[in-house]
Amino acid sequence: MNFMDLVKRRQSARSYMPDSVPREAIERCLEAARLAPSASNSQSWRFIVVENTELKNKLTETAFSGIYFISAFAKTAPVLIAAVREPSGYLARMGGFFRGLQYNLIDIGIACEHLILQATAEGLGTC
Repeated sequence: MNFMDLVKRRQSARSYMPDSVPREAIERCLEAARLAPSASNSQSWRFIVVENTELKNKLTETAFSGIYFISAFAKTAPVLIAAVREPSGYLARMGGFFRGLQYNLIDIGIACEHLILQATAEGLGTC
């Protein structure tokens, strides 16, 4: 599939099949995120894969409560991948300071999009 077909195929899924996601597919998604560009190659992100039902329930109850309740549908996904922002490296922080930008926010967005596009290529739904 060419890139434009992949981009057109990607959509936000809000209901999921209960099937487990193959570990190899998850690893390919994480590898796609790892290959994303970042300011000064700081890769200021971490991804936490949650498949355990009890942990998934705790995570969704915490993350999707209050004003974020609209995303509670994520609880039905067979796997959650939490994106965690890390501090940028020194050069990216300094560049961001002088430009008034938080490059690690931009970088984590790019990494997440890489992960999502790979998931789409794998036939997996994301939101």
